Amino acid sequence: MSPSNETTRPSPLAGPTWPTVPLSDHQLDALYRRHAQAIQQYLARRLDDAGHAEDLCQDLYLRLREHPPGAGLRDPRAYLFRMARHRLIDHWRRQSKAPECCALEPDDPMMACPHTSPEHLHQRAGCIRHLAEAMARLPERERQALAWHRLEGLTQAEIGRRLGVSERMAGRYIAKALARCKTLMPDSI
Repeated sequence: MSPSNETTRPSPLAGPTWPTVPLSDHQLDALYRRHAQAIQQYLARRLDDAGHAEDLCQDLYLRLREHPPGAGLRDPRAYLFRMARHRLIDHWRRQSKAPECCALEPDDPMMACPHTSPEHLHQRAGCIRHLAEAMARLPERERQALAWHRLEGLTQAEIGRRLGVSERMAGRYIAKALARCKTLMPDSI
């Protein structure tokens, strides 16, 4: 049988075909408004946090405005829910990559000496001495991670690479080192 005599049949698994709908800015806004509440509820059920759901819903709208669908959009509602699902997956990926410990700022009061005025130089020297003693009592990896983070300004990802561990584990080392230093430091400082 030659290829010209064959007829092409649609797949029985293919879904219904809707007419394509070119969307103007006004139509995009109307479409979003019509489905925003349902999308937000969908996201909130999966996140258990209405605030994050609202943020992701707003992100979806901004993304929709930045990258409007082409004229080949067949089911606008399904398209919005697929976008919402993608925002949700992106959110979960970011959450899984985020270190467990909180962000560490250079002026973190937990590691800063409270006596910084010129009148308290003796107390500052004592504070530094106590901190050095506390750091000397830390396990090697925790001490190294904290020193690299605080003294060299390395990120948790860089520390993880140097130690041969994940970024999350590097964050745990830093957090444990900070907590141990806090417990080892005298309260009078």
